[in-house]
Amino acid sequence: MVPFKIPQVSSFEFPQNESLYGLLFQNSLDGLMLTAPDGSILDANPAACRILGRTREEILSAGRQGLMDSSDPRLAVLIAERQRTGRAHGELRARRKDGTLFPAEISSVVFQGPDGQLRTCIIFRDVTERRAIEAERERLIEQLQDALGRVKSLSGLLPICASCRRIRDKQNSWHNLETYIRNHTEADFTHGICPDCRRQLYPETIR
Repeated sequence: MVPFKIPQVSSFEFPQNESLYGLLFQNSLDGLMLTAPDGSILDANPAACRILGRTREEILSAGRQGLMDSSDPRLAVLIAERQRTGRAHGELRARRKDGTLFPAEISSVVFQGPDGQLRTCIIFRDVTERRAIEAERERLIEQLQDALGRVKSLSGLLPICASCRRIRDKQNSWHNLETYIRNHTEADFTHGICPDCRRQLYPETIR
């Protein structure tokens, strides 16, 4: 006895809409599988075959143990959640025919068929590309945060001597202007002489 009310599929409505259900099943972009709570697979749509790289017969033969990474601790959590509430949603590692694993977003619900047997419907999709985009976004955010952490800036009012042009810091120590700016920004200096100072200091170089 499960602690939730199991939805029933009416034996009257199902045959009446069988052609519509068949079209939805065959043409869904997401993988769809009709399964049993024990992990056996009763049917799989073309999208499931494409995503898993298997034929329908191979999917039915593999069962849940052959399609999902049993070492993924999230698998037991999702199964327990479905047993408790009748439904579950999360991400698991699925296995293609060649053995490669990929992240799959999975939704599953338990229902009672017209014959009174418990069945489960599983909808899944490959989220490899989404995870790659998210990982790249996280990498760029980390790079930006690192860059911002290394940027130094000056703001507010700087107490500067009107005569010698030295700047007073928060500890009331006075520093050369160039030294202060080097210590508080990413800027550095390259030295030259402006035209006015050149005329005053080195008039002989003016022609």
